[in-house]
Amino acid sequence: MLAKPQRLARDRDFKKIFEQGRAYYSKQLGVKVTNNQRARNRYGIIISTKVSKKAVERNRLKRQISQILKGLDKDLAPGLDLAVVVLPAILGQKFKAVKAELEKVLEKLKLFR
Repeated sequence: MLAKPQRLARDRDFKKIFEQGRAYYSKQLGVKVTNNQRARNRYGIIISTKVSKKAVERNRLKRQISQILKGLDKDLAPGLDLAVVVLPAILGQKFKAVKAELEKVLEKLKLFR
């Protein structure tokens, strides 16, 4: 789980990202990003019930993506707010496939140092 200062929790933060941020979507994931004028990155993970009706599956995906972001945080440029949008095509994917997909999307947005 991400540390509290690294999480996006407020609705206004998500609204700012979706209004002002730039985005890249693949078939399985989407990432919206904007600057946050802070020293560290903050992350939000959005998984709709359209992805899965089962909370167990949604929470599992959320934990996996959170763990991936935690590991990639040191490689990303600082001062960003990121919202990761999970799409239904990701269901049934292995952890390595989810990690590769997220890295590919972040690379397309040129967020690595």
